Amino acid sequence: MVREEKEVIKKNLKYKKIEIVRIRNNQKEEISDIVVRESNFAIFLNGKKLVTLKGTPENYDYLGIGFLYTSGILQKKEDISSVVVDEKQKSVRIKAKNIYSPLEDSLRDSLIPRRANIEEKLISKLLPVKCFLKVKSEIIFTLMNAMQEKAKLFKLTGGVHSCALADKQGSIILFTEDISRYNTIDKILGEAFLKDILREDAIILTSCRITSDILIKIAFGKIPIIASRAAPTDKAVELAKKIGITLVGFVREKGMNIYSYPERIEF
Repeated sequence: MVREEKEVIKKNLKYKKIEIVRIRNNQKEEISDIVVRESNFAIFLNGKKLVTLKGTPENYDYLGIGFLYTSGILQKKEDISSVVVDEKQKSVRIKAKNIYSPLEDSLRDSLIPRRANIEEKLISKLLPVKCFLKVKSEIIFTLMNAMQEKAKLFKLTGGVHSCALADKQGSIILFTEDISRYNTIDKILGEAFLKDILREDAIILTSCRITSDILIKIAFGKIPIIASRAAPTDKAVELAKKIGITLVGFVREKGMNIYSYPERIEF
């Protein structure tokens, strides 16, 4: 597989400084502030534009591969022949064989990574996660705190989601931030996929709300546990129970809610 970056932009891609008016305690002042950057980004597969996403402009290769993998289009790293990132054009061009695309007609030129009319097709492709991983609750707390410590762009701007891949011993393997919660999952799983470190005994940590489409992505990655500081939706809980994923929400300080397969979390 060939990976290539056609052009690197030197300026900071993640955030920019702007002038704002701030009001505090009935006092107004003009100050400089930092806001996160937002960019459109196109994924091309075998010469055809598949989808346009919005996100934080970095790690286009991981995002592109992760999107294909968590959409059921790409299944093996060996099927990838090249990944070419063009940061100037804000795109990644991927060439691969043995692809399956239930999404192509629904997603072309879309600005969103999921649509309700394709969700059933994706769910039908999912296999139950059959991992007997057990993790101590203290590890979940430790990992969530560690992820928050790594969230430098969030601390700077307050405008991004965080996601991490971790092991059961309490070490963070991969970490990313993005304005899109979907992109954070895709970037993490895409990087793990390309680096051959995708593990079925791993844990995904996230700062975002867990919806059913987030669960679909996790299931394609065969990850048995997802833990979030935020809440899940009812559809996410139903899907987690159906496909064998332990869904943990509201991980804060010394508390958490376990919505499915609680036997994987030891106390």
